[in-house]
Amino acid sequence: MIKTKFLVLASLFYIFSFSQDNKKEEANSLFNIKSGTENDSVKYYNPTIQSYKYWTEDKAKAIFDTVLTLDKYYKNKMYNHEDSFGLMPFSNIGQAFNPLLYTTNISSSIDLLPQGKSFNLMDEKNIRYFDVQTPMTEFQYNNGYKQGHSLSSLFTHNINSQFNYSIQYKGLRSSGKYMEQLAENNTLLITSNYHTKNQRYNYWTHYLVTHVNNEENGGIKYPNNFEDGDSRFKNRNNMEVNLTGAKSEYEKRRFYFGQQLGIFKSLNNKYPVSVKNIFSAESAHYKYEEKEFLNQYFDTSENMFGSTLDSHNNTKKLRKISNTSSAVVDWTEKLHVEAGLKYEHLEFSFDRMIDPSITFPRTIIDNRLGIAGKLSFNWKEDVKLNTEAEALTGDKFGNSYFLNNYLTLQPLKNYFLEVNLGIKSQIPSLNQLYNQSFYKKFNYFNDNFENERTVQVGGKIHLKPFNSRISAQFYNIDNYVYVDSDYKPQQLSSSVNLVQLGLQNSFEYKKFHLETSLMYQKVTSNDEYLPLPEFVGRATLYYQSQILKKNSEIQLGLNAYYFTKFKSREFFPVTNEFKLQSENGSKIGEYPILDIFLHFKVKRMLIILEGQHFNSSFTGYDFYSTPGNPYIDFRLNVGILWYIFT
Repeated sequence: MIKTKFLVLASLFYIFSFSQDNKKEEANSLFNIKSGTENDSVKYYNPTIQSYKYWTEDKAKAIFDTVLTLDKYYKNKMYNHEDSFGLMPFSNIGQAFNPLLYTTNISSSIDLLPQGKSFNLMDEKNIRYFDVQTPMTEFQYNNGYKQGHSLSSLFTHNINSQFNYSIQYKGLRSSGKYMEQLAENNTLLITSNYHTKNQRYNYWTHYLVTHVNNEENGGIKYPNNFEDGDSRFKNRNNMEVNLTGAKSEYEKRRFYFGQQLGIFKSLNNKYPVSVKNIFSAESAHYKYEEKEFLNQYFDTSENMFGSTLDSHNNTKKLRKISNTSSAVVDWTEKLHVEAGLKYEHLEFSFDRMIDPSITFPRTIIDNRLGIAGKLSFNWKEDVKLNTEAEALTGDKFGNSYFLNNYLTLQPLKNYFLEVNLGIKSQIPSLNQLYNQSFYKKFNYFNDNFENERTVQVGGKIHLKPFNSRISAQFYNIDNYVYVDSDYKPQQLSSSVNLVQLGLQNSFEYKKFHLETSLMYQKVTSNDEYLPLPEFVGRATLYYQSQILKKNSEIQLGLNAYYFTKFKSREFFPVTNEFKLQSENGSKIGEYPILDIFLHFKVKRMLIILEGQHFNSSFTGYDFYSTPGNPYIDFRLNVGILWYIFT
């Protein structure tokens, strides 16, 4: 707490020191450097914000956004720096989120990824590569729970105009308010990109290592102690939990290398025909461990394996190598086509066989081969089409494919229409197919599961004159896989259908702003296997203005989050998946979550102060993230975001 106060005071001293400088900076200038005399022959480089760019694969370059916007608030309030609309956070940073809105990723990626470990990972398509004309640092700090901390730092530097590298570290450690709730996450990311002077050859590469480790407590043992508001349990550490000495660990490592070489040169010195190759090698492992069997929360002691073992744990691993080689054609700037071959090697394994009577294999290997392609079409900015497709086949996991289409139309000025169509057929997550455990009932080998087939159709209308966006999505899921109330994955023989209708609106009056996001969703068939709230809403009212002679900017607001009551799935720590409740299970929802926030920005430093869930003590103790896992009480979130251009 002392460290946090010192950080805030030091930051405020820095802010007010700079706010006394009344000298005007040049427009868009980051450095106000002037020569000693008017005739000084020395030339000074004065970069602008346009000198600092980044991009992700298949996306155009973008400029670093240092402007104070509401999007920054939504992203900075969560430890993974992502907008959490449609998710319900757990009570400690570094833990899972309960999905309130159904989403799916239309892509081909057979993976070992428990859902509870998926919220703080960096996908290869979201990795940023940089082009900066001077060294640049991005630094963010937030406090956690009980001396916990969250830190994200980035340093990037161009050796010259052709070569850039970056080093990024993200880490957190937080004990949480409840027993057995320690979270430790960290990620190291190193990137590099290079191009020749004539742009004929370029490469982009990254190396990533991520750890997502959590103590698992299985939720509180006696919910009435929480719901009754008993003063003896206001200290949440006094509440008994279902598990002791249990923890889960997830690790992912990835080396990624993409390169492209121009073949034929056009009259304008560009290379419209080129070859492209992307190589990726990654490994993942998931481990669950209980140091002692003092509880019978999941099963009786008679149904446990290995009672004489020194350590009670189970680990599963996946090694994956893939290579895609493509021919690329750029027909002017309007048409981009890629087509090629893809090879993928998968090797799934258990670290050991806990019980000799288990009949399923220790290692499963599949070699997969297929085709992959992309298409981008841009006609006068009025019609844009982006398509990506892939089809693979293998001996073990069979056929898989996906097709993803995005179409953008502008029928009238200031009116945009986005249409999306996605189709995917693929085996479920390997975490739901295979598992072995020292608990007998949690051993399964679902080698007979069919591909899950998903169709997603939808669109969004942008109404700029009204600052509104209207969206609609329809999902059809065949062979849907879920975890039943007995903790085992099952597959439906009939379809799950889902409809979502959304509205986003931005309203402003002078310096006051109101941002509203509303989403209605309805599972129209087999809703008992995919329980979700019918309504999720968020409204943010805030005031934003420049202060201190326009040297600083302030943002003061109130955020409200709400979802209707529903019979939510429970969180199952052994596999880190979400499971259905029993018939007499409980519902969560129909409680408001109110936050108040203050953002104070000067130059490129942002101070973050947020009172999260300040209504927790006077609106009733019925706020749960999942059944048995309460959401946070009031919490003061203190943070700093700083961009340093040197």
